[in-house]
Amino acid sequence: MQLTVREAVAADAAQVVRVRTDAWRAAYAGVIPPAYLDELDATAAPARLAEYLRCRPDGRRYLVAEQGGLVTGFVIAGTERPSIESARGERRGFGEVHALYVHPDAWFTGTGATLLRTATDALADAGHHTLSLWVLERNEQARRFYERHGWRPDGARDELLLGGALLQELRYTRPARRLSELPRARGARAAV
Repeated sequence: MQLTVREAVAADAAQVVRVRTDAWRAAYAGVIPPAYLDELDATAAPARLAEYLRCRPDGRRYLVAEQGGLVTGFVIAGTERPSIESARGERRGFGEVHALYVHPDAWFTGTGATLLRTATDALADAGHHTLSLWVLERNEQARRFYERHGWRPDGARDELLLGGALLQELRYTRPARRLSELPRARGARAAV
């Protein structure tokens, strides 16, 4: 079955939230307190996300991977979020992969790689010279995935408090060259 990457629309909101909820529960089991993961509600946020997808106030790209009419993953990419470094003018021209989630049923199928490639190509095409993303330090599977695609930790760290647990995030960066020279997942095509 063909994998397609396309711009997200408001009608995708419920499926995007389902992907995020299921991915968090699978990826962060043993990392984020179970009570926090149990409270994630895939029915609570779709209306708010649908409105956001209609107006896109921040200029970010919201892309979904779809296979057989089902959203199997999504990525959000745009200008790097504000930081002390950017306030000092040190990070002009930086783009960011703000989120990348794939439903656990689609892990290890090339969906994540196709989404990442499409997002990084879009950021490069938008004129960003360097890209960043944040990943939980204890999410070793995600860290290996990003490192296979040329991302490296740059030494920046942040703390995130979720469900009463203080978690460490690491910032990864890479040059913003197009990744189209890398092989695509079998049967994948981007429609963006």
